Amino acid sequence: MSISSTGLSTSNLQAAASLLQQLNTISNPSGNGLPVTQYVQDLQTILQQELERPLQNQISTLSSQQSALSSLQSALQTFQQATETLASLQSWSTVQASTSNSSVLSVTASAGASIGSYSIQVTSLAQAQSTFQTSGLQSTANGASTLASGTLVITPNTLNKGQSVSINIAQGESLQDIANAINQMTTQTGVAASVISTGQNSYFLALSSIQTGQAYGFTVTETNVGSNGAQMTFQTDTQAQNATIVVGGQTLSSSTNTFQNYIPNVTIQVNGTGTADVTLSNDTSGAEKAVQTWMNAYNTLIDTIRQDTAYTPASGTNSSSSAGPLFGDPLTQGLLQQIPAAVSSVISSVASQYDSLASIGIVLDPTTGHLEFQSASGFSSAAGTLPDGQTMFQQALASNLSAVEQLFGVVNTTASQAIPTSGVLGNVYNLLNTVLIGNPNGTGQSPIQSEISALQSQQTTLQNYLNLVDNQIQERVQQYENQLNKLNSVMQQAQAQMQQLSAMFKSSSTSTA
Repeated sequence: MSISSTGLSTSNLQAAASLLQQLNTISNPSGNGLPVTQYVQDLQTILQQELERPLQNQISTLSSQQSALSSLQSALQTFQQATETLASLQSWSTVQASTSNSSVLSVTASAGASIGSYSIQVTSLAQAQSTFQTSGLQSTANGASTLASGTLVITPNTLNKGQSVSINIAQGESLQDIANAINQMTTQTGVAASVISTGQNSYFLALSSIQTGQAYGFTVTETNVGSNGAQMTFQTDTQAQNATIVVGGQTLSSSTNTFQNYIPNVTIQVNGTGTADVTLSNDTSGAEKAVQTWMNAYNTLIDTIRQDTAYTPASGTNSSSSAGPLFGDPLTQGLLQQIPAAVSSVISSVASQYDSLASIGIVLDPTTGHLEFQSASGFSSAAGTLPDGQTMFQQALASNLSAVEQLFGVVNTTASQAIPTSGVLGNVYNLLNTVLIGNPNGTGQSPIQSEISALQSQQTTLQNYLNLVDNQIQERVQQYENQLNKLNSVMQQAQAQMQQLSAMFKSSSTSTA
């Protein structure tokens, strides 16, 4: 075949050879043609950065905001619980009880006890009845006895309305079987039985009331005794009796050795007979501790809000500004103003000089926002001219405790928590309730929960859109991959044709030569 018969000139053949060389030098680790995998990965990375990354950043921002709001909600609830605890009179353990003779009695005071002094005479201690078998003793506890048949009658003083209980005894019945029969009737008689050994191969029944006090006394007799065998008789060693004390000329009685609320909110435990003086005095340490715990809960809440709403400007050309997840959030920014206002407000309804926390030495630090006892120098480096806040607080407790409780809005209850309706705690509780509960009727979501739910809804919407975008990207990448594979196929065909042309070109050149 000659060159002219192919329709290709020498220049055309040289161009084809050059194209073949270019196709063979395309960078593709997997072989000749375009590097499909690399191109597809590059396209997918570009599309994800351009289309998915902004959505992912928005979802991340919403997630941070939701997490911060959930943490704020928890901190608000903790402070609300601390407010309810401080509002209870039980947190203000202001009365301390002491006794002049602990061998006679011990005493404790709970919230609500009034200060005062009492002389108490303990005339008797509560005791249970003890009755023992005095005749018909046996040489064995479980073996056959020498007892005659009969009926054991136990009559309680007041239990079971004083109705007697009869226990039948068979001739020769063992002491242990009799004791078991008595114990089966304990709920009706209040009497428990056991078999006691004298240590000299002699056994007898011991009966005792299951509780102290006159109400659990009893009598026991054996009737209808048969002629063949021994009869049982019993003797009472210790009579059932109540504990008795004399206070202010009045005799008080208790079935146990504990006298509770005979003096309001005071518990007396008698230990022996005799006379002892009881003193109930003010103790401010409980109130100080309770108020400090409440202040700590407030400070933790304020730290949480300040951190999440903080904005830090760029400090230089190589740095960038930063903002907390709740920076610019209206609800949180409002709380940063409203909560300090609630705790520092003046309570006009109180009828004393103590009408604000500042009046008892508790102030807000303008730098940290914390509630603190006022320092002598205030919050500046100037020479101290102010009274010490903790001293002011202690003096207020000592001089007019009820006025301090009124300032806080303490509720007269012995429960561990209470809902305040007045004073500083009332203001704080109302504000927290508005944020955490919202509608007083309990319908609908609270403001903070509504905001959390809205953020969750936005995240769900964006995530659904992100999933849609990701599917579209995968489809576009797949189309691109298919196109590249087709292009490679065409290039491979072209390459084969070029090889044929090159072979023809070499053959023609040889013939010409």
